[in-house]
Amino acid sequence: SRVAYESLIFFFFFKQKTAYEILSGLVGSEMCIRDRFKDGLIIKRHIHLHSRSRVRRMKEAKRKGRHTGMGKREGTINARISYKVLWMRRIRILRRLLRKYRELKKIDKHLYHSFYMKCKGNQFKNKYVLIEAVHKAKSEEKRAKELGAQAEAKKAKKKKGEEVKKEAPKESKEGKTEEAKQTQINLSLIHI
Repeated sequence: SRVAYESLIFFFFFKQKTAYEILSGLVGSEMCIRDRFKDGLIIKRHIHLHSRSRVRRMKEAKRKGRHTGMGKREGTINARISYKVLWMRRIRILRRLLRKYRELKKIDKHLYHSFYMKCKGNQFKNKYVLIEAVHKAKSEEKRAKELGAQAEAKKAKKKKGEEVKKEAPKESKEGKTEEAKQTQINLSLIHI
């Protein structure tokens, strides 16, 4: 138990000169030990246990990336960190980003689905590549909309022009017939 372990940690050393004198006063008395400890007749020392200081130091160094070169590796890459774990980490990051973009209305559900499937197909190496692809897709979509609007405007303009052209000959024909009638009337008047 914990109490037993703590009692093992400290070992009492008596000063040689006073050990014989203290012996009679030590019989089952904690108070006596405490008094002798305060007087400095008993010294408290740690028992030497298995130290982990070197282990801690090594772990700290490994966290910084030391001692992890080719010569220190014994397992395969997959044994050291599984491909599956790496894949899971990456796909979760990418999917989280897509969900966030969809909730913020940065992408619509169609774009979300296409990117979701591309992520599943291992098309994006990391988050930044995905962000870049999303921006590119959005700009292309915007450009396509603008081009579509321009095309619609051109079509409308062309249609309007065609209508004007169709109406123009009718008016000119009507105008010509009226002019012809006037000239005939004038000629008939001249003959009379």
